[in-house]
Amino acid sequence: MNRIKETLARLARAARGSREPLNSSPNSLRLDRVGRSSSSTLDSREKVLVRADGRGPLVLFDGTHNAEEGIDIVFVHGLFGSRSGTWTKGGICYPRDFLGQDISGVRIIAWGWGGVVAGNGTFSDQAESLLADIARVRSGTSRPIVFVGHGLGGLVIKEALNTAAMSRIYGAHVELGNVYPRTIGCIFLGTPHVRSGKRSLGECIAAAALLSPSVPSPQFLRMLKDADKAFENQHSTFLMISRDIRVVCVREKLPSTVAGSADLARDADGMELGRGTMQMMVPRDSAAYESFNVTRHDMVANHLDLARFKSRDEPGYTQMISYITKASSGPTPAEAEAREPRNQEILNALYFDTMTERESRIDPAYGQTCEWILSPNLSPFPKFLKSNDPIMWISGSAGSGKSTLMKHIWHSEKMRQQLLDGWASEGDLHMACFFMFEGGNRIQKSYEGFLRGILYQMLSARRDLIKVAFPSFFDCDWPPPVLFTSISNLNQGFYSLFAHMSETLRLFVFIDGLDEYRIMERKDHYEPKQLDITYERNTGDESWGQSKWATDSHVEITKLVLSMANKDVVKFVVTSRELPVFDEAFGEFPRIRLQEHTERSITQYVAGRLEDEAPGLPDSKNLCKEVAVKSQGDILWARLAIDMVVGSSLRTLRTVLDSLPTHLGGTDGLYMRMLENLNTDQQNSASRIFHLVLKAQQPPSLITLAFAEEGYQLSASSELRVVYDNTHPYDSAAVLRLSDRMQSRLHSCCAGLLVAETGPSTNANSIETGQRVVFVHQTAKEWVRRTDIWQRLPGCTPLDNTELDFSLLSGCARHIKAFQVLRPPVLAWPNWRFRPDAWLLIANALRYAERIDSEVTDLQKYCELLDELDSTCQQAWVTALQGHRPLHEDPDWYEVRLPNFCKKHWASYEPMDAGKPPKRKDFLSLALQSNLVRYVDTKLNMLDTDARKKKAQDLLPYLVSPKAEGFSACAGLMGDYWDFHHDMPDSRFLEILFQAGASPRDDEKVFTKALKTGRHYFSRGSVTMTHLLETSSSTRLMENRERWVAAIKSMLQHGADPQTEIQVTTGSTESTSVTTVAAVDLIRETLEGEPEYAVELIEMETLMGRRGSVGIAR
Repeated sequence: MNRIKETLARLARAARGSREPLNSSPNSLRLDRVGRSSSSTLDSREKVLVRADGRGPLVLFDGTHNAEEGIDIVFVHGLFGSRSGTWTKGGICYPRDFLGQDISGVRIIAWGWGGVVAGNGTFSDQAESLLADIARVRSGTSRPIVFVGHGLGGLVIKEALNTAAMSRIYGAHVELGNVYPRTIGCIFLGTPHVRSGKRSLGECIAAAALLSPSVPSPQFLRMLKDADKAFENQHSTFLMISRDIRVVCVREKLPSTVAGSADLARDADGMELGRGTMQMMVPRDSAAYESFNVTRHDMVANHLDLARFKSRDEPGYTQMISYITKASSGPTPAEAEAREPRNQEILNALYFDTMTERESRIDPAYGQTCEWILSPNLSPFPKFLKSNDPIMWISGSAGSGKSTLMKHIWHSEKMRQQLLDGWASEGDLHMACFFMFEGGNRIQKSYEGFLRGILYQMLSARRDLIKVAFPSFFDCDWPPPVLFTSISNLNQGFYSLFAHMSETLRLFVFIDGLDEYRIMERKDHYEPKQLDITYERNTGDESWGQSKWATDSHVEITKLVLSMANKDVVKFVVTSRELPVFDEAFGEFPRIRLQEHTERSITQYVAGRLEDEAPGLPDSKNLCKEVAVKSQGDILWARLAIDMVVGSSLRTLRTVLDSLPTHLGGTDGLYMRMLENLNTDQQNSASRIFHLVLKAQQPPSLITLAFAEEGYQLSASSELRVVYDNTHPYDSAAVLRLSDRMQSRLHSCCAGLLVAETGPSTNANSIETGQRVVFVHQTAKEWVRRTDIWQRLPGCTPLDNTELDFSLLSGCARHIKAFQVLRPPVLAWPNWRFRPDAWLLIANALRYAERIDSEVTDLQKYCELLDELDSTCQQAWVTALQGHRPLHEDPDWYEVRLPNFCKKHWASYEPMDAGKPPKRKDFLSLALQSNLVRYVDTKLNMLDTDARKKKAQDLLPYLVSPKAEGFSACAGLMGDYWDFHHDMPDSRFLEILFQAGASPRDDEKVFTKALKTGRHYFSRGSVTMTHLLETSSSTRLMENRERWVAAIKSMLQHGADPQTEIQVTTGSTESTSVTTVAAVDLIRETLEGEPEYAVELIEMETLMGRRGSVGIAR
């Protein structure tokens, strides 16, 4: 809320600045015009106000002819730079003297600023000024904009665009917000964007500040470091708002010599030269970031020379021309604006938050260990890039580095250039990648996820193709009447692109981890024994185990790749383990067996590790080669082996290395040795932590896992820990200590096989994504699932699955209670609702409760824990309301709306991506939707007769007529999230509610709504049925149908009127009609022709007074 206030306040200040009259400050401003311009345009153009102090805008060149044509390029210098001096070398200001002549139709604006940091540690004040000045200079024009930022000037640009985007979201000061949609490109020259290694983003920015023309003060550097969180938030917001802006990140390759002490050199990661000087550069990992619309480049120049060139012949100047061309190659503003709202809605529907999660987890290639893949003397890959072969198969054993190599290739500009020079030389090249992830959620390993990922990458890069792919969705309401992300629709969109662009399209697709693909849409078709992994071999990739479901999935993905591959239009690079199914499918295509190429890479890696961590080791060259040979091409084995031996003494190092198993898995592999090296207490803790992670709905956060590992009750008093937290609350420091302690236990007790993700989330709705606990490799997850592993470890005691679920439920509830000290769990704009990541914790808690419900033995503790979850969420809701301060004076808030809101129950404020949130009167309604049968029954029985009857009547509509409208915002955080309000609850509730006194006769509308609900599950035109058929499954659809039939039958048995008249809407959206039918006829119409329910239909017709006879086919 404070951030919204600050943003709107800044917008107001900036807007006032943009509307200042031209003669408002005669002492500090003067009319001037620098540069060259066509005389035909100069006299007719409004003069631009230029400040004498070097700040604000300065037009260096104007080659535009009217207000609509051409493009504005805005140059923003770095810290302590100058408006023209930063871009000048040898007396040549290249934007003024060269650029305007070499790129036609441009207006070049240089903008100057001072180096005073705002109170929050960021450059928000400068961003306000930039936004106001550009809005004023561009008054009357709608030309597109490309920003060029040098050093920390790039941060000013990012903050300005964030602010402009917020103005559009909040509808404030449109003149400022219009800068944002007109921006089509950003070029960042040596700008730090993300953290680098162990250094925070604030530290990277402070290091970059040292490269400024003047040395900043220590206090200034400290302020930048301390503003780390603010800069992380800035970048997260920029990621969200810049999906349709082409971004080019350029980093210097030559170090700069700057003044600095030895201490400063260590802080900045610089090389001390002596005599008070050092050499340093902006860290490579910090100067660029990964996103679909971002390209990264290096320039052979030092930091200051990134921004200045004295000759057109300098390679750097040629590069700048290409960067500006690339950044400005988007659609014209008029074209983009006309279809932009629907374009964005379609892209938002395709996008899911975990789209790049797997790739982001993959470590970058160590040194030059992957460069061989692009050498024609060492690899067949360059030849493949020029050939018409449709598929290249990169195979390798588990842990051989396939994903690391794929990530390296995917980001290689050299590979892209070879493609453009070869196979794609005469076409329009599009590239896309998808990293399958069996350890992730449903969408990360499914065909739906693959299609959405590929389409999103193609269409976000070329928004003009969105209408080509999905033309029918531009003339209908949104959300559309059919499910947009259905497999059939995604397929149609994919192939529509080929139908319209087959002559020019060249699509190059990378798919990593084919062996991690799963048939999620038909998982329910398999019996439990067909899903279980069996271990038939002790060596090779099959030693990790296979199941019929996994094998069938592998067959399906190979067929999909083979069917889509086309030597003229589509090329695939795929990676997988060396399984027979892939050998059979791809055997005739070019292939690289990775373990045959990795010995040199592993030798380089081991040599680098030993040099860093065990310097002075004798005979290290031979030792590195021995490790490489012993690894048998398994890079993961080499990494783990070095982790184990590097702490040994020099005397025992080789002995320890020789004793290590040469394979990872099995009961005698390296993973087993790592756990055997733990003491018995650590082994027991490892077993518990591993199984908590395995049983979690999604990879848990460090905080949730830390709370869950402690168990759900105190050992001394049996008091629930979540209740104990009421009298011993956590503050932010305590939460941080808890997180750090859990991080340490992952290392000490889990042998490094579990790791906590680092870095900020890419989704502004979530702070959890960047802190989740995941397995270091897929093989580790597969290995710890084996029951025989834990039976062999003496320190492991058997685990109770119900106790684990209890602990996970407790962990979520306690995390929600502690959530408030980290971030408000409730949002006020654009409407009151829980944060998606906070609601996800609630949803996970309820899923664990559902697993416990039928197995629980301690019913009292179970109900007490859920009651505490309810009271915690209600307290968070009321606290957020009472702490809210309206942006503008609003007496109605305190006198009317605040009291009314406080009376509402928190469960009615679920965050939604589409549609309204379901209304819930209390926690029992949500518990009923969550199938907590014993909990609801227990709570009803605690009431007196009249109160029990009233509550049962209140719950009846939730049971028989769930409102399947809208989709939760949590679906964007977790692709396999499923809302509570789409499914029919457990049929056991029918007997509970009717015995408690509920009756369909007391409210005729309940029966009417229940009858209409059947259309969600039996009408093929319904969104719900389409989603059930094409996502999680026909089993869920059949379960909903069975429960609906049971509900209607039970209501008839308890007095529902079969002659109740119901209005039914039929027809399409263009032509609809409303007819009135009796309940008896609607039931027959719904079930007739459904053979599974023929008997139930006869029984219901008998109850309704009709003769029970029915056909089973239509």
